[in-house]
Order: sequence, then C-alpha cells, then structure tokens
Amino acid sequence: MPAKVAISRTLEKHRSSERVQALVREALDQLGGISAFVKHGQTVLIKPNQTVFYSAEEGCTTDPLVVGALIRLAKEAGAARIQVGESSGGFFSSMQCMQITGMAAVAEREGADLLDLGSDSLPNRRVNIPGGTVIQEVPLPAPVLDADVIINVPKAKNHHIDPITGALKNWVGLVNQRWRNHNHGDEDMIGRFMDIMMVSRPHLCVVDALITGEGDGPIANLPRWCGCILASADPVATDVAIARLLGHDWEKLRFAQEAEKRGIGVREPIEYLGVPIEDVAYRAWPPHEGYGYLPVNFLVGGGVTLEGSVGHVKSAIDSMLRRGELNQVIWLKGTPTIMVGEIEDPLFEEHLKEGPYLVFDDAALPKYKSDRRVQFISGHPVLQTALPQLFKGLGVKPLGNAAMKWQQFERWGMHNLQYGSPKRKALTVAKPLAALAIALGGVSIAAALLLKANSRSDRDDHRIRKDSHA
Repeated sequence: MPAKVAISRTLEKHRSSERVQALVREALDQLGGISAFVKHGQTVLIKPNQTVFYSAEEGCTTDPLVVGALIRLAKEAGAARIQVGESSGGFFSSMQCMQITGMAAVAEREGADLLDLGSDSLPNRRVNIPGGTVIQEVPLPAPVLDADVIINVPKAKNHHIDPITGALKNWVGLVNQRWRNHNHGDEDMIGRFMDIMMVSRPHLCVVDALITGEGDGPIANLPRWCGCILASADPVATDVAIARLLGHDWEKLRFAQEAEKRGIGVREPIEYLGVPIEDVAYRAWPPHEGYGYLPVNFLVGGGVTLEGSVGHVKSAIDSMLRRGELNQVIWLKGTPTIMVGEIEDPLFEEHLKEGPYLVFDDAALPKYKSDRRVQFISGHPVLQTALPQLFKGLGVKPLGNAAMKWQQFERWGMHNLQYGSPKRKALTVAKPLAALAIALGGVSIAAALLLKANSRSDRDDHRIRKDSHA
C-alpha cells in the first residue's frame, strides 16, 4: 500500500495567519482532516525546527505561522493540551531561540505551552529500543513520551550531511542537549537517531515549504519562495517528497534509507494528493562541493567527519560568509587558515603570516596542536562550540558576539511585532524605548555636567584674568 503525501500551494506571497491556516487545512483535508490524527481530550506535542535563531524568512527554521495554524486546528479537534517543544542545536537555550524566531510569540498568542526539550531541568525517562541497531535504550524527555499525538513540523531546506533536512533529521532536536552532544557528530549518528524514532515516531508530519532553503544548509541557506505545505503520516515518504520538491535525488537520502530499514516508513511507492509534485518541484541551488569556494584556507584531514567537526566548523564559516561577517574578519585580521583533523600544511609558515591560524579537533597532528602561534580548539568532535571558538580564534570575539547579539535583538523585535499578542507588541516597543530613554537620559546628564564644567572653567578663567590685572 503506498504512502500518502498531500500538497497544498498558494501563489500569493503574503503570509497571513488566515492564509497559512487555509493551506495547512487544505493539505490535512486530503488525509482525512486534523480529526484523523487528534481526538478530543488528547495532549498534542508539536516539534518544529528551531535549531538556530535565524528566521523562517531566511529559509532556516519552521515558520511560526504554520505552527500557529496547527495549534488552532488541534483545538478545533478538541485537544486538551498543546505543547510546542524543541531542543535547539546552538550554544544557547531552546527557549531563547524560540523567543527570537517568533515561535514563542505564536505559542503564547494561540494558548500553547512552550517546552525546552533540551534542558536538564526537564525530566527524562530511559526507554528500551527493541531491535535498535546502534543503541538499545535512550533517555527521552517526559513530555515526548507522555504526548498522545506528536506532530513533526520540519523546514524544507538543504543540508550538508544529507541532500535535505526534513522530518527524519528533525528528530535530532528531540533529545536532551547534553545527551546529544555525546551522541552526535559520528558516522553512527544517522542510525542512532533513527533507532530513537522507532520508539517515538511522529503521528503526523507537516512540512513548512512556504519559504524553502537553497544553497549551503543548514544555517547559511538562501531563501526561495515555494508557497507549499506538505503533509503525511509517513516521515520517510515526507523526506522523499521534500527531496523531490527541491529537485534532489531522493535515493541518496541516508536518513530515509536507515528509517526504512527499521520499518518507520517507505520511500516508495508514494501517492501524491492535492497539487501534483511535478507542478511544484524545482531545482534548488545545491550546496557547494568541497571547500574551494571559501575565501579562507580550509584544510580538512583524516580522523574527522562531515557529521562531526568538519560540518560544524564549515556551517559556522558558511553562516559568517552568508551574513557578511567573514569579509569583515578578512579585512581586519587577514586571511585565516582553518585546519580540521590530521593533515599536513606545507605552507604553514606562510599561512601564519597571512592571518589567524585555527586548528580544530584532537585528531590534528601534535606539532600543530602544540604550536603557540595557532589557536587550538580541542574536542573529538568539536560541535556546539565551533562558532564561539571560531570567533575567539579569529580574534574577533567581542565584535562577533556583538554582531550576534544585534542579530538576535533585531529578529526578536521584528518577530514579536509580526506574531505577538497586543501585550507582547506593546512590551516589545516599550523595551527599546526605555533603553533609548536611559541612553538619552545619560546623554542629558553628561551634557549638563559638561555645561557645568565649562561654566566653572569660564569662572576660573575670569578669576585668573582678574587676578593678573590686579
């Protein structure tokens, strides 16, 4: 029996709550409607992609409007409780991430609870995985295990590990952050997280393909309007559909291959409902191959993997390049050299003179790790610390942190005003105004002190002149 994937599409590019809800409803109606998945009195957990603080409009994270539509539809079906949960991939909390992207504003407005699935403060329970290939047990957040219905809401975008990141890769963000850091970044990662899906698979997948992500994913994507919502009860078929939508070879999806082996879903046959896949598919710009496109010396050796140190360092550099920060570093500091893993650099001395030199991962040769002229970043693999250590090694930590803080503040403000309740919008406007008032107050005080000092100086000058005449 074929898996079913429903597709709805709009050509209108204004994303309103009403329009997005109509699209989500249209796709779900092809599968029997939301009531086919959510029953009266149930607890629903919605799992979006909120791995970084970049926006849905940037082709990076799940659109809050899609999640908002699902919250309202679940309420229509009689859900007693709705939760929105994520374990972000960054070096800050998931709650902070969802505050910045606008997901928190939508959850608050629609009456859903927000959960940090990656936090140590959230209870976890160990679960056996019968038939697990890589692991036989895993600690999972209690809300994941207690939910009656789990709705997986990935973003349709490119990724450097697999051709795409979709419903299956989104499960990497289901677990405790600390546990993930010890179980992520190796060649067994794909099988490990597909083992997890054997005991915590989603009941429904709804894909945000309104603004898709081309190019160098997962965090340096280029946005492209697609205007689609995809829906399916089969996460494997969902990823195949995303790959076909973006013009990638679905047979190269390693997550889908491993998931199919475990009986989580099927790659084919797939029956497409609603808008034909051929009518909406396009050829997305693929990620760059190799590292020659980077305006830095990027040396990759042995003992490291794309899933681990290589991918995390590359993603950090891709993001800096995408947002103009890397060009500023080169202007300020010269051309950096980035070494990852075990490799010889025949131009080592020359590269040292050209700019900052960073060595990542314990697999690097001892002579490079111990050289005091380089910045060595230990770890095997180096994961969430890649970006902050990159800032530090490039000698732009204060500048990089300041730029990141500004980006976060900017997105926080925009998304609160875009998605927030009237109260949240008022508070969003009030906060920077208060800061501005304090700043202006400080300027006023400084100006008054300066005037007072000048006045005293004038009096002193006048007294000196009077005394000299006397």
